[in-house]
Amino acid sequence: YKCGGIDKRTIEKFEKEAAELGKGSFKYAWVLDKLKAERE
Repeated sequence: YKCGGIDKRTIEKFEKEAAELGKGSFKYAWVLDKLKAERE
């Protein structure tokens, strides 16, 4: 994110989704996760 490879909007989306699942600290890991099962 800080290097410009991922835009702020995408990180904010992942942050919101992670918070909804109670995994707020996982927002950066979700950038690499492709499947829903990987995020659970």
